Amino acid sequence: MNNKRLFIACPISKYLTEDGINKDFEKFIKELVKLCRKHFKEVYIALEREEYGNKKMYGSICTILDFRKIETIDVLLAIPEDSMGASIEIGWASALEKEVIVVTDKKFKQSELVKSINCITNGVTINIDSSNGYSKEKNTLFKKLEEYFRNN
Repeated sequence: MNNKRLFIACPISKYLTEDGINKDFEKFIKELVKLCRKHFKEVYIALEREEYGNKKMYGSICTILDFRKIETIDVLLAIPEDSMGASIEIGWASALEKEVIVVTDKKFKQSELVKSINCITNGVTINIDSSNGYSKEKNTLFKKLEEYFRNN
């Protein structure tokens, strides 16, 4: 484990259901958080703060909380999909000269600025294709993340 603090940025709104959040996505994210906690002294994800969709927050509150947290972290791990919020968090982290890991997905159209963020800040882009769901890509993604975490 290193002494770094990690922030995970991912879509939330699109996965909200009447009883919380899409269960498949929730399972994937919880496994991702578990993996990250093996490598970082602190892992922050807004989904935990919002109890995986059971405690919804207004943008006027969560925007400030997320920005303040990004100011304190060392590494941002972003799975932006087509989320404008996650893309904004990538922008904040890069402007604050944080290390940025962006998981780009062939299933979603992402800005060239997002795909090329490592041109202006330390980090890497990892490409996946979740067209058949995250469970199909999980092992490949987690292996790439583990390798990156060990080497950085």
